[in-house]
Amino acid sequence: MKSLAIEREFGSGGREIGMKVAKAAGIPYYDGELLVKAAESYGLSVAMLKEYDEKRTGSFLFDIASFADAYQQRPGKKSVPELLYTIQKTIENIEMQGPAVFIGRCSTEILKKNPHVTSAYIYSSDEAKKLRRIVETEDVANEAEARRLMDKMDKQRRLSFKYWSQKNWSDRANYDMELNTGTLSIEKCVDILLAAIGK
Repeated sequence: MKSLAIEREFGSGGREIGMKVAKAAGIPYYDGELLVKAAESYGLSVAMLKEYDEKRTGSFLFDIASFADAYQQRPGKKSVPELLYTIQKTIENIEMQGPAVFIGRCSTEILKKNPHVTSAYIYSSDEAKKLRRIVETEDVANEAEARRLMDKMDKQRRLSFKYWSQKNWSDRANYDMELNTGTLSIEKCVDILLAAIGK
């Protein structure tokens, strides 16, 4: 069975899909856990890194780069490339331990050359559906707030991906497959991805 790496538009349901694939396949799921592993290997406090988690601004790598820019002049602090390298090695080492599901964190690029990894881009052509999902799952009061949050998160994911890979985040050529939750149900996407990773 292969690992799965997912990039996703905010509100597309990509996180939910990844979690359901991991549960159905009986393999680990990595999102916020990467923060802990990266912090331990890098030697920074977990609490400090969690301040820059995706829940706050939408892109771990983009924010961790900003964080490192601010702190790299302090004695003993690593540079941005060194910190990003640590995150890359963390993801690669986790995958070497066995199949897993990775959400975001540029894992699709980090693991791109690994033949044991399938990459997917999850998006939705139905904007109204995305906005409804955001209202239902995030701490927003209405669709206007949901739209602002969606635009912010997608912008930061795009910047993070560009920073890491020098590529366009939404370019479908970066991925093995793309799934449109505007026309496919969450359950159908899960089934497709389970088949793709050989489960």
